[in-house]
Amino acid sequence: MGFIYAVRSEQEKKKHTPFWAIHFCVPVIGALLFLVYYFLYGSTADSKKLKMILELTTMIFPLLISVIVGLNVALEEKASHFQTLLAVPNRHKNMLAKLTYLYGSGIFALFFLFLIFVIGIHFLEITGTVPLGTLIGAAAGIAFCNLIIYIFHLFLSFKFGLGLSLFWGVFESLQCILYSNIELKGITRYIPFSWSMNWVQDILSRQIFNYGTEKIWIAALTTGGLLLTLLWFSHWEGRKNYE
Repeated sequence: MGFIYAVRSEQEKKKHTPFWAIHFCVPVIGALLFLVYYFLYGSTADSKKLKMILELTTMIFPLLISVIVGLNVALEEKASHFQTLLAVPNRHKNMLAKLTYLYGSGIFALFFLFLIFVIGIHFLEITGTVPLGTLIGAAAGIAFCNLIIYIFHLFLSFKFGLGLSLFWGVFESLQCILYSNIELKGITRYIPFSWSMNWVQDILSRQIFNYGTEKIWIAALTTGGLLLTLLWFSHWEGRKNYE
């Protein structure tokens, strides 16, 4: 029950914040931009248009994560200098609940974006087809591969604050732009903020099953990162300027 209560607590904290407004408005704006792109470039091959919107989603996702996570942690800092989180036993449950709520909200926003986009394509009868299987597979992969980004930005935001989280989010998005133009091989495919871009490229080129071992390692690294972060938070005593 402690974990469920912590998740509900996260929900209560967001009631008077722009948290859900962002998670609704950003997907709507993104979907509208994608629809405009499909309308203006109707003569472009469907595969190229799909590649563009998936890569663009992948590029912007780390930056949005850094903003959402950073603002969420800043709210905890402003409210009580983290004392509400640090003063409870089994505080790792609070951290896990916060991650669950933030990550679940991000997944909702991601699939909401593509849902609006697909509905818009059919409703407006825009030229072009969207393979639903590829789109859903790509979205699921983007969600799976960005869990490590949520974990890392929670650590950065708690340890160093909003500024460093935003800076690193910009850096990750710039790296994703770079990786969209090159093909990573070998050990470089294990760079965390390249995972979602690699996934999109693999699924578009129908090579997703050629890297089964890599996906297992990604899951293992994500699990390891989560456990280390929970262990760190269990022993964290707040920022030095509050001691």
